[in-house]
Amino acid sequence: MILDKFRLDGMAALVTGAGTGLGAAMALGLAEAGADVAALGRRENLVAETARRIEELGRRALAIGADVTKADEVARAVEQTEEALGGVNVLINGAGVINADPSADVSPEDFRFVVDVNLTGAFLCAQAAGRGMIARGAGSIVNIGTFLGERGHRPARAAYNASKYGVVGLTKALAAEWGGQGVRVNCICPGVHRTPMLAPALADPEVEKGLNERTILGRVGEPADIVGLAVFLASDASAYITGESIFEDGGGWL
Repeated sequence: MILDKFRLDGMAALVTGAGTGLGAAMALGLAEAGADVAALGRRENLVAETARRIEELGRRALAIGADVTKADEVARAVEQTEEALGGVNVLINGAGVINADPSADVSPEDFRFVVDVNLTGAFLCAQAAGRGMIARGAGSIVNIGTFLGERGHRPARAAYNASKYGVVGLTKALAAEWGGQGVRVNCICPGVHRTPMLAPALADPEVEKGLNERTILGRVGEPADIVGLAVFLASDASAYITGESIFEDGGGWL
């Protein structure tokens, strides 16, 4: 049956940035589809709550406090996941930060921090999890970009846009290199969603009104909106898809 292809029963998933927002939503969505899930994030209390909610769904869960910019912490997180849940079948690189300083003013340190988390962190996690996937001859990696990554028409987003455009390039490079070894790599490019990261901006009704007017579907996204696509890309339903960047942005600002 076609719906069986969307199931993730018997799979182990590692989701970074899983404490809040899109990362937490995707971690829970994978669990609902049948996966056991390791939730990784810098704030241990938040990933512990995500793990608790995963267990309430009847799946095994692991909460990992780790920094995706630290290679040793990433390697340890993959080891912990494999020891507790089995080999990592699915990796979702959901960890991300944003900087909205004007490009003429953003400091080199702040620029590097955004690139380190959004791009280098995605690479380190893909590398660490990818080694096991290659050895087993199968796996799915889902990176998280942005609808601004290839469009760029938003002021004061140089670090963020550059890092996320890099994620798209990383996706294509890894897909080309690892596809012959059974590992698929794709990227979701979300639009504006109602998450803690964007809560300060969306607290202004005029800001949300403007975003609604510029988005084809007439609203900002909710975390639940990304879940179906994440499960699809993680599952065998997308078995012949790799190297793609799929926009999940309500039509964006076409």
